Parts: sequence; C-alpha cells; structure tokens
Amino acid sequence: MGFVDYQADSGLGIITLADSRNGNRLNRESLTELSQAFNKAIMHDEIRSILLRSNGKNFSLGMDLNFLQSVRGDKSTSVEAVSLYTDLLLKIFESPKPVIALIYGDVKAGGTGLVAACDIVIASDDTTFELSEILLGLIPANVLPFLFSLRIPPQKARYLIMTAKRLTAEEARALNMIDEVYPLAELEKGTKAVIKSLFRAAPFAVAATKDFTRKLLSTTIDEACNLARDTLLELITRDDVSDGIQAFNEGSTPAWFAKCKLSTPLVRIDEDTKE
Repeated sequence: MGFVDYQADSGLGIITLADSRNGNRLNRESLTELSQAFNKAIMHDEIRSILLRSNGKNFSLGMDLNFLQSVRGDKSTSVEAVSLYTDLLLKIFESPKPVIALIYGDVKAGGTGLVAACDIVIASDDTTFELSEILLGLIPANVLPFLFSLRIPPQKARYLIMTAKRLTAEEARALNMIDEVYPLAELEKGTKAVIKSLFRAAPFAVAATKDFTRKLLSTTIDEACNLARDTLLELITRDDVSDGIQAFNEGSTPAWFAKCKLSTPLVRIDEDTKE
C-alpha cells in the first residue's frame, strides 16, 4: 500500500492515511487501499478495535480534485468513483468492530465523511472541520447520511454546507461531531484511555450495539421495542453472557477483558510533513 498503511498492534487495527504530502486527499487508489485495510481489520479475529488516523499535520483535505475531473466525462467511471467513497463509508459504519477516528489538523469535505462514519471521534484542540463542496458547485451528498443521521440535526447541516463554515474543535464538539477533545500533548493518553475501555467490552455485545443502533435509525417506536426484546433475549441465552455475569458475581473478570499493550505511538506526525 502506498497511500494507506495498515498494522495490527496488540489487538488494535491501525489504519493510517499516509499521503500527507498531498493532504491525504482521497482518490481511486487511496479509497481502494482504505477499503482493503478495513477488510483486513474486520476479518482479522484478533483485532478488537480499529483506529483511523493520518501521518501528517492534517487528517484529510477531502477529495482529490484532479481525480474528480478525470472521471466526470464518463458516466460509468463517475458511478465507480462515487461508489468507491460511499461504499467505504458504509463499510466503516457497518463494521462489527468499533472504529475510532483520531484526528488533528484540518478535516475538509470528504474527510469529514470518513470521520462521521466512525463510532468514536477523538480530536486535538487544533482540529478544524469544513464542508467546502458548495464552493465547487457540489454538495456533500454521500457524507450527509452519516453526518446528520448520526451526529447533527438536518437544519444545522444545511447551515454548515451552505456557508462552508470552518469549525474549531470546540465548535465541532458542541455540535456532536467530536466526542473528546484534547491538547495535542494529551491526545495520546486520552486515546489510549478510550481503547482501554473498548478492550473491556464483550466483542459480541459491541457488535450487537452497532447493529441495534443502526436498525433504530429506520424503525417506529413499536418496532424498536420489539427489536429490543428480541436482541436482549438472544444475548441472555448466550453461554458467554452467563459466564460474564458469574465472573462479576465472583469478583473476577470476564474472559473477554483484554489489555492493549501498544508497541508504537498512536499520534503520528511524521517529521518530513511538518511545516
């Protein structure tokens, strides 16, 4: 892989946007490599959680405009290009394993979609967001299902899109686009604390949580109650749930409790990408 790096470290699948010299802009190659990296992490049984990060001072400046220009003349090629991005966001969102976005610097346009599709967003206090597609005569249509369905109300999304407003990290957190904000010096520690919590959660319960909340997006209250009943009944009958309850009653730890002893730092800003 040239645009994206993947490594497994102590049960954590780490996916790195590695084209920071070009702003980690998204094109056919990087989208394909991102999809392949997520496939590896999802299919690898030893991976408990997935971390998406960048290797430079910015997370992603969005779509590569040259890539967009190159596909606009042919409908089938355009469909392929749009589908590459949309399918990737759906893959991130539907991953049975929790996906953390670790971000710093600028997150623009299509980069916002990558972040919005993740389950947990942890950012440095210098992070900024900007949905700038409208300046090019476009709209972030494939970002919106993951942004306002999951993070912010539709009317607020309209405001951000029509004005192309640049948000600070604190403004983004106030809008629920970010879950936790840290100074850059504390970002590593804060991220590891979240990972520690995830490694104490039962993997099958995490997957059930993601599946259950996804289904809630398109259900009535009656359907949601029936779904809740069926989901709980299915979980209660599992032997490993019984073992987990017994472990807590006995003061021990369930079998799924694990430690993530990372061999490399999570916050990665390569020296040759700094200004």
